[in-house]
Amino acid sequence: MRTLKMARIPHKQHIFLPFVMVSIACVSAFGPKTQELIDTICHKMEDYGFCNKCFSEHIFTPETDMRGLSQIAIAQSLSNASTTVVFAKQAMCAATNQELVDYLKLCIIGYLKILDMIENADRVFGNNNYNAMLTDFLNSAKVLATECGQYSNSHGIGNPLYENNREERILVTMTAATAYSLPH
Repeated sequence: MRTLKMARIPHKQHIFLPFVMVSIACVSAFGPKTQELIDTICHKMEDYGFCNKCFSEHIFTPETDMRGLSQIAIAQSLSNASTTVVFAKQAMCAATNQELVDYLKLCIIGYLKILDMIENADRVFGNNNYNAMLTDFLNSAKVLATECGQYSNSHGIGNPLYENNREERILVTMTAATAYSLPH
């Protein structure tokens, strides 16, 4: 008769597993007031699910107020815009169609402007200047629409930035909606 030996689990794994479980529970267990605020904002968005998921995945305290939701929206907008610039540069290097290259160049310039505006919005947000923050985000929405908006190609090539642009548009709108709710 063979006996099976139980593998010893290193002591660190015993500590790590409960820590992960508690962290997950804390992140997903936010209060009803927080969910109510999230619903208030996300029902105004073109994609409720994206908005709700964005807030829910980045809440680190059980009760988050509108200022906390604003911080999340700003951070996610900044992250998406940064990622989009990198992606657009890669797409431009790989593109062989001049119409697409021209569009991507314009989008990169636009997203660099948007990044400046978001970074400024983040600074003024830290100083509780919500009017200036709102102005920066409304201006970034204009840049997004004018410099990286509609794309059509005579050769039927799709817009590689379609999803990035859609997400940034939602994130900008989420930030503006939270900013409207803050005391001015």
